[in-house]
Amino acid sequence: MRLPALAVSALLLAGSALAEAPAPDAAALLFETPQLKDEAPGRTLAYAYARSAPEDGRFGPSFADTIRLGIDRSDAEAAARTVRMEMFGLGRRRAAGPFEDVTTNPVLTVFLEHHVEQLSKALRANPRYLKNAIRAALRDKAVVERAETNAAGQAVPAWRVSVAPFVADANKDRMQGLEGLAYTFTVSDGVPGRIAEIAVRAPRPEGALLEETLTYVPRTE
Repeated sequence: MRLPALAVSALLLAGSALAEAPAPDAAALLFETPQLKDEAPGRTLAYAYARSAPEDGRFGPSFADTIRLGIDRSDAEAAARTVRMEMFGLGRRRAAGPFEDVTTNPVLTVFLEHHVEQLSKALRANPRYLKNAIRAALRDKAVVERAETNAAGQAVPAWRVSVAPFVADANKDRMQGLEGLAYTFTVSDGVPGRIAEIAVRAPRPEGALLEETLTYVPRTE
C-alpha cells in the first residue's frame, strides 16, 4: 500500500521540521510520548517478532511469531486508548493485557518484559537488576539520532535510540558473552503506533550470539 500524495507531502514537511528539531530525551520519546493518539478505535496493529539464539538453548528458544494489538476506545483523555494484545500464535500464546486508558504503545514494554524474563532465566540473574540497568542506561547513556524508516513503501523520518546497558556493568563477567547487548529503538510519527522497530543484538565476529527483533507490519489492504 503506497501512501497518498498529500500524506507523503505531510511526512516530508514533518521530516524537515524533525531535521531542525533538537534530539528528544530518549526515555521521554519511548515511554512518555502519546504514541496512540492518532489510532482510531477498531484498528489493528501487527508486529513481526523474531528471536535467534544458539542451538544449545542456553539463551532460550529461537522462533518467529506475530504480536497483534487491537485498538479500542477509552473514556479517559483524548489521546488514550484501551489496547487488547494477542501475543504470539496459539501454540506459543502468552497472556498480555488488556491495557486500559494508555497513551503509549504497550508493545514496547511487553517486548522488554519478555526479553528481560528470558535473559534472567538464561543468566540466572535478578530480573529487576536487568530491568533497572536497561532503564538507567536509557535515561543516562542513550544516543538519539535522526534516521529514516519505512512506512508502507515510503521512507519517513524517524528517531533512532541506541544504548548498550551492560558494557560497563559491575557484573558483566557473569553475562556469558551478552555484556555487549545493544538495544536499538526506531520511532516515527509516520508509522502507526509510532514504534517502527526494536532490535536487541549481542554481536560477535562469527554472528550474533543473541538477536531479538520486533518490526511493525504495514496493513496491505
